[in-house]
Amino acid sequence: MRLALCCCLTCLTLLPACTTTISTTPGGDQVISRMIDGQGQTGISGQVRLKADTSPMAGAYVNIYPNTISNLLGPSQFLSAPTDAAGRYLMELPPGNYYVVARKRLSGLANGPITTGDYYSDHQRILAQVASGKLTQVDLEMLQMRAPMFFKKNLSDTKTDTGIRGVLLDEQGNPLPGGFAIAYVDNNLQRLPDYASTLSNQKGEFTLYLPKGGSYFLAARIKAWDMPHKGEPYGKYGGESALELKIKDNSFVEGIKIRLAPFTGTYKEMNNQRPL
Repeated sequence: MRLALCCCLTCLTLLPACTTTISTTPGGDQVISRMIDGQGQTGISGQVRLKADTSPMAGAYVNIYPNTISNLLGPSQFLSAPTDAAGRYLMELPPGNYYVVARKRLSGLANGPITTGDYYSDHQRILAQVASGKLTQVDLEMLQMRAPMFFKKNLSDTKTDTGIRGVLLDEQGNPLPGGFAIAYVDNNLQRLPDYASTLSNQKGEFTLYLPKGGSYFLAARIKAWDMPHKGEPYGKYGGESALELKIKDNSFVEGIKIRLAPFTGTYKEMNNQRPL
C-alpha cells in the first residue's frame, strides 16, 4: 500500500466548477469522470458525508484500489490522510482508473477489518477515471454498518475436497470479477450465509469449499455485509425461487453459473445471528 500525497484542501475552493459525468456499467460499477483543472495536480478530490443527514464526516480514510479482485477489502494501493473537519480529501494519483472507497472505524485506525458500528461508503463500486493534470471529483456518502461482515477467511479459505465451482456473470452475461457465491443449508436466504466462496477472478470464476455433501441453496453478490440494497448486483442460482443443489461427499459440482442483476426487492435489516 502506498500513502497518497494529500495536499492543502483550502485550494479546492479556488478551483473552477465541474460538470457531473456519471454512468453505470452492467456489473454495477458507478463510473465517475467529472474533472476540474488540477492546476498542476493529478488525482482525486471530494467530500465524505454521512448519508442520513449529509453532514460532513471528519476522520474518514479514502482507499484507492486498481481493481475489484479483493472485493475492495483489505489493504488498498493508495490511502488518503484523514478527511478534514469539512469532510474533504485530496489525493495525488497517477492517471488511470481507480475504485474509490471510504471508511471510518470507530477505533480511529486507518486499516483493519470494519465491524458493526463503523462507517463505509454506500455505493461500494465507484470507479473514477483520472486524467493527467485533472482532479476527478468523487463525493462519498457513508452508512453505518449494522450487521457484521460475513465474508471472513474462515468461511472461504479452508480448502476441502467437497464443494462447488462456477462462474459469476453480470446482467449481460459477462464475467463478473470481485464477487462471491454464498451457500445456505436451507432456503432461507434472508440471513447471514453459512459458507462463502473465494472471490471471483477476472473470468468470474469462483470456488466454494464445503465441509461435507448435502443440499445447499446458492446466491451471489459483491458486498460482504447486510442485506442487499436496491440496485446492488445480486443473484440466486435457479432464479427468484433458488434451486436446491445436491452435492456428494468428496466431490465438486462444476459449471454452476449465477447471473447477477440489480436488486429490486425491499431492503430488510440483516439478522445478525447464524442458525445453530
